Amino acid sequence: MKKFKYFIVIPACLLFLNLLSLSLINAYVDDIRITPVVKAVKNTKASVVNISTYEQVYERTNPFSSFGRDPFFDRFFYNYFDNRLKKKSVKTHLGSGVIIDPRGYVLTNWHVVEKSSSITVATEEEKEFKAELIGADPKSDLAVLKIESDKTFSSIPIGDSENILTGETVIAIGNPFGLSHTVTTGVISALHRSIKANEQIYENFIQTDASINPGNSGGPLLNIKGELIGINTAIYGGAEGIGFAIPINTAKRIIDDLLEFGEVRPPWLGISVQDLTNNVADHLGYKGSHGVIISEIFPGSPADKTGLQPADIIISIAGQKIKSKSTYKRVIGLYTANDTIKIKIFRDGTLRSVSVKASEFPLEYVDTLVWDGFGMKIINNSKQIARRYNLYTSSGVVVSEIKRSGQAHKKGLAAGDIILKIQAKKIRDIKDFKKQIVNNIHMESVMLLVQRGRYGYYVNFEM
Repeated sequence: MKKFKYFIVIPACLLFLNLLSLSLINAYVDDIRITPVVKAVKNTKASVVNISTYEQVYERTNPFSSFGRDPFFDRFFYNYFDNRLKKKSVKTHLGSGVIIDPRGYVLTNWHVVEKSSSITVATEEEKEFKAELIGADPKSDLAVLKIESDKTFSSIPIGDSENILTGETVIAIGNPFGLSHTVTTGVISALHRSIKANEQIYENFIQTDASINPGNSGGPLLNIKGELIGINTAIYGGAEGIGFAIPINTAKRIIDDLLEFGEVRPPWLGISVQDLTNNVADHLGYKGSHGVIISEIFPGSPADKTGLQPADIIISIAGQKIKSKSTYKRVIGLYTANDTIKIKIFRDGTLRSVSVKASEFPLEYVDTLVWDGFGMKIINNSKQIARRYNLYTSSGVVVSEIKRSGQAHKKGLAAGDIILKIQAKKIRDIKDFKKQIVNNIHMESVMLLVQRGRYGYYVNFEM
């Protein structure tokens, strides 16, 4: 009888051990499947949103449109009746965004929301909310939205883009082609890349081989820990497997200004730079292949206080090579007032590193800048000024004097010309004029709308 019991107990024990082993194996396999990428996506996907934008468009309506634009009816009715304009809302863009604050602040690309009259944000739970544009910086292609809700949202952990490594794994999440929450992975291919899009050059981009397709714009680029290190923004035209992202440290500077001031305050160091020629480089004993030379230091400026000097050669800014005056302007334009900017210079045969804390551009320098750079002086328009110059309007600002050796003279401007817009922004008075000059201080050029008599024309000025 005892032997019989043993025959029953032993197989039962073996069965139990087999089941236990199978359970442990399954648990082990499941644990292997939950990779760092899976964890990162799981922890952050609730912060990624789908952005739909709508634009108000007008179309003409005609009471006889049902006749199909037959030439016979066109002849008699189409021009006879006042063709009414009917307003309608059309979906114009699909993009992505990422929630950076539990109160519902969303970071995305400017080009995603640029032409929108209304914005809708859809969360991972497919709940839709209206969103308001809080501020934008077209130069960096960034915009901040606020979801119109008192609800608390899941925000994404913010990483450090100055601490990323070429070759490390990254994750892109977005809504390519309207397919929500699509995940792609890759590696950091390169840092400090320059790309050209829509005739504008953007500096200091992260390059990745993670797939970034239409609709991914504005979505997050994550490191393996699930931290936000970049905002996906572009696909390199004509190539596959190359994507770009704006470093989050650049974005943070822009976000802080947009949330606090509603606009980005350009940094001012108080220096002028020129392209470095071979002759000048040889004279200074510089053997490097790139750099710009400081040609002027404004007294009392941040650069002056830091000890920068004329003839110093700027080699790099925060690790990014400065190859020309244009590159310098674009890279400096990535910072804001009160940022501390790390600059490597060449002086007296040695390389040195300096940190300059930028300030806001002093408005009192704008008059000097416009006279020295543009070669003109401007005054507020008024009814009296309009009468003096026989103007047809008292809006905008008026050119009062032209320097014969300046840009304005070479481009044909004359005293009495009216400046109505700078970079498509309407100019009402001197204050508006100065503000727009400062806002575009790090652009390579600005476009002015000038009116002479009854006619207007655009003039491009180098900054």
